[in-house]
Amino acid sequence: MTNWTIIQKLAHLLQPAFDQLYQWLGDWGLALIFFTLLVRVCLIPVSLRTARLMASQFVFSRKAAELQKTWTGSKEELSGEIANLMQKHKFNPFSMLLNALLQSPILVAVFAVFSHLGAQASSVLVPWVDSIGLRDPWHLLPLIIALLTGLASRVSLIPREYTPNVNGQAKMNFFLMAGIALFILWSAPVATALYYGTSSLWGVLERKALSRYTRKLIEAQTEVSTG
Repeated sequence: MTNWTIIQKLAHLLQPAFDQLYQWLGDWGLALIFFTLLVRVCLIPVSLRTARLMASQFVFSRKAAELQKTWTGSKEELSGEIANLMQKHKFNPFSMLLNALLQSPILVAVFAVFSHLGAQASSVLVPWVDSIGLRDPWHLLPLIIALLTGLASRVSLIPREYTPNVNGQAKMNFFLMAGIALFILWSAPVATALYYGTSSLWGVLERKALSRYTRKLIEAQTEVSTG
């Protein structure tokens, strides 16, 4: 079974859900936004897991940096100590991508559903476009969503007091995330941009809320390691 076949099956499953939401709300754009919020609510456990992993990996990174500064033994012994730290703190940089990976097939399925609807999917939310099943002829929404996505990348799960010197990294993340969003949305149906933008805004609010939780986790793990 190819990836596209899986996406088609997922789109086929989602179509009745969108139809029902449209019947309730009377607008395809509102139906899509409501659907996006439902998806993000279902992913809250994943976001909590990501917060725990990020806190653990932040503590690991800080300890590894301190160890490298103060280590006086051989490089082989240092590598062994860092490996022990990685195991203790379950360091896995790819675990941060789980939320995005789970949403990727849904995003493509939204693309497929609304591409199929085409001109039928009208919405008052984007008045300069006849249908959110069509692409934005002026590319206004992709540009707006790309800008918002770039700005959203500056909001981290790690509280700012722990990362005071990340301006260079923040700028790189801004251009990277904005560029990815623009590449995905430039010629896609407007519905794809609505999903992408709604999910990004949810992510900002979620990270703001979870940063307090992350701070407590970092403080707890730091106390345990120094206690």
